Amino acid sequence: MRDLDNIKLTAFQQPIRCCNVTAVAYAMTALGFSVTIDDIFYVTKLPIASVLDDGMTLAETYDTCLQYVENTNLPLTVSMEYFDNPSMTIEEFVESLQKAVSDPDDIHILNFNTKIAHDNPNLEGGHFSLVADYNPDSQEITVADTNPKRYTRFWKCPIERMYKACVDKDSASERSRGMIILRKNHN
Repeated sequence: MRDLDNIKLTAFQQPIRCCNVTAVAYAMTALGFSVTIDDIFYVTKLPIASVLDDGMTLAETYDTCLQYVENTNLPLTVSMEYFDNPSMTIEEFVESLQKAVSDPDDIHILNFNTKIAHDNPNLEGGHFSLVADYNPDSQEITVADTNPKRYTRFWKCPIERMYKACVDKDSASERSRGMIILRKNHN
């Protein structure tokens, strides 16, 4: 969780239906680049209504993140992984998480189904938040949530359940959910 020491929680309370852009700002700030949600909207010229009315898919969030990085010349590499079978197995997911939590220059943004991740039938829809930690002994992931007032700042989830929540299909894209990986470049 040392990556997340750079983040001030009060600056990142997610506006309604804006977890995607919030997660991008949260991740960049965790990597040492102070970025606000407003910065992302301004630099990318992202239409606010499309985010708030429709939400964003994994690909749309990735494109926004990449556009921000390119327009601001941040020394970051951005990649995206869908969890469509067989592109991302649970073993590959665990390996990726272990790398992320041991490397302060690597941040993972997860896109997942809240009903599955929280094992709560009253929740629905997709959500974006950051990986804070992974414990191989308990096989639990700790999530740094973009909406701490609703889900708490940090919460734990069994790795298999989070994997299933990321494999879930996004009805807007007809693809699985997945993750965006931001990596700080050292030139």
